Amino acid sequence: MRLIVGFMVFLFPLTIQSQTQNLSSLPEPDKDPFVGTWRANAEKSRPKLDEIDASYVRTMARDGNDLVFSSRIKRAHSAGFSENDYRIRCDGLSHRVQCGEASCTTSCTYLSANRVEGDTVSPGGKTLFWTREISLDGKEMIISGYRDKARTKLETVQVSDRVK
Repeated sequence: MRLIVGFMVFLFPLTIQSQTQNLSSLPEPDKDPFVGTWRANAEKSRPKLDEIDASYVRTMARDGNDLVFSSRIKRAHSAGFSENDYRIRCDGLSHRVQCGEASCTTSCTYLSANRVEGDTVSPGGKTLFWTREISLDGKEMIISGYRDKARTKLETVQVSDRVK
């Protein structure tokens, strides 16, 4: 019995470690190419963005291993903007984040310094699988949305231009 308990105590941390991202693969906060302010590019996005979605501006920052995210978009059918702020650790685990007036569950993992993969579960239960990638010149962020976990059924491509 002690042998079984000892084995489980040994195995549990290994299981947790294998299910989360190795944080040493994160780029240093001051070298993270996602850090900055990004404005949606309606012409390059598919499907082409309408006026409201084209107003989308996101700012990304890093605080240690946490991604600090804020966004702003025009409100539909009224004057003004809707803003969203949250922080998340891209460790492969699901985290509850604010999605407009409701909350979503999001997970993300850095695959490389300029590529992040994740999924977001909406309040209604629909899951969107996505990748976020920075172009080689660092001027565009491309967010591809997929209908399937294998990321073979492309649904949307949103291109954003670096503002600063």
